[in-house]
Amino acid sequence: MTRPLSFFSRLIDNRDGAVAIIVILVAVPLLLAVGASIDFIRAYNDRVDLQSAADSAVLAAAAKYEHGMPEARISGTVNAFLSANGTLKTAVIGKPEVSSDEAELCLDVGDAVPTTFMQVANIQSLPISVRSCAALPGVKQLEIALVLDVSSSMIEENRFAPMQTAVAGFLQAFSSNASLVDKTKISIVPFSSRINIGMANTTWLKSYNGAAAVPKRWTDPKSVYTSSSYKLGYWIDGITPVMSTSKNYYWMGCIEPRADVEVRDAGAIGAYGMSDAPPTTSAFVAMDANPKSGTSFCPPPVTPLTGDFAYLKNAVKSLTSEGSTRLDAGVVAGWYTLSPKWQGVWGDKSSPAPVSDSVQKVMVFMTDGEMNTKYDPNDKFDWICSQTQSSACNQVATSAMQSACTAMKKSGIEIYTLSYSADADVVNIRNCATNSAHFFTASPATIKTVYDAIAAAIRGNTLRLTQ
Repeated sequence: MTRPLSFFSRLIDNRDGAVAIIVILVAVPLLLAVGASIDFIRAYNDRVDLQSAADSAVLAAAAKYEHGMPEARISGTVNAFLSANGTLKTAVIGKPEVSSDEAELCLDVGDAVPTTFMQVANIQSLPISVRSCAALPGVKQLEIALVLDVSSSMIEENRFAPMQTAVAGFLQAFSSNASLVDKTKISIVPFSSRINIGMANTTWLKSYNGAAAVPKRWTDPKSVYTSSSYKLGYWIDGITPVMSTSKNYYWMGCIEPRADVEVRDAGAIGAYGMSDAPPTTSAFVAMDANPKSGTSFCPPPVTPLTGDFAYLKNAVKSLTSEGSTRLDAGVVAGWYTLSPKWQGVWGDKSSPAPVSDSVQKVMVFMTDGEMNTKYDPNDKFDWICSQTQSSACNQVATSAMQSACTAMKKSGIEIYTLSYSADADVVNIRNCATNSAHFFTASPATIKTVYDAIAAAIRGNTLRLTQ
């Protein structure tokens, strides 16, 4: 009886058997290679997840960092975050590293991904490791000027109260952040027809056009507003008066824009009109010196930089709305509160910091309108229109505004702009911004969301991944 051939013997005897052997010999390593690639893909995906978790953990720790914080507290935040995200099961977390200048926090995290196919080759796991670094906001000082259009259209079109709510939320975003609150100062700059320097700063004024440096209307408003329909009140600073009726507010303390005075004097805007020069370099002129603007509506006073968030919130709550729209005046006044040239001018506690890598200066400029100069000499009249007594004067003032925006950006000030109406001058408001991503549009229904987004963007510039 013939013994049956084995499987391999039959393959050898069979002409096709040799091919089958080759296929088998090639298939085994090919299958191992495919399996290994699957294991490596799994390891790569796990590494991506680990990097994301580490990034989130280091940002969370950076947000809570305080000067000289012990390593154990930093690790506690990191571990709590990674544990909550299910990352601590097998991961090995390195010691948090704070740079010597406390500008950056770094973290190394490692893990091992179990293999499946590669176990055939006795490879039980693949090691993965990530490194994540974040800037520490605790060493970044923030100075923010909130420039707010309070012209008549804001109240007439029911935009005023939503704006106040939105700005209050913006302030809350910084006052409630433990790592930023002590490093943040904010100014409130209301503007309409003019800007108001407040009665605490009357030494900044000079006599002009035959008028006293400090008008009697400011120091003795009852002598001018004699009707019983007027009620005397004061700004939250306790010294800047307002005479109000059931419909109107007449604040004391407004100045003529420097550009207007220069045009009246020399026929063109000069060296100081749209600059950040302090009053010690170029004194201001009271609004009353221009008899055609002395009766224009005046907004409440500028609140210079302060970290007193209760005072800031009270200032926003106490704002009133009246007057036309001089965008250029608002932009320049915002610059006054941020420029290092004004150190000591607003008072020591409100002094803008010198420009440095540790200071971030930001202006957030909001308006619901377009430039509205007064160019009729028979009515209210802005001196900036002395050479162009027509609607073309608006372009003169708008060009001046843009020159100030450009100079501010060159000086290192970041500018966000917000168009709060379909009637606003969107093109020029956008051009004033640092870039298109710093320009926003809003309505009464969305303005709070927009201010929240801007606050998040500013905080994000101080709290960010660096690796």
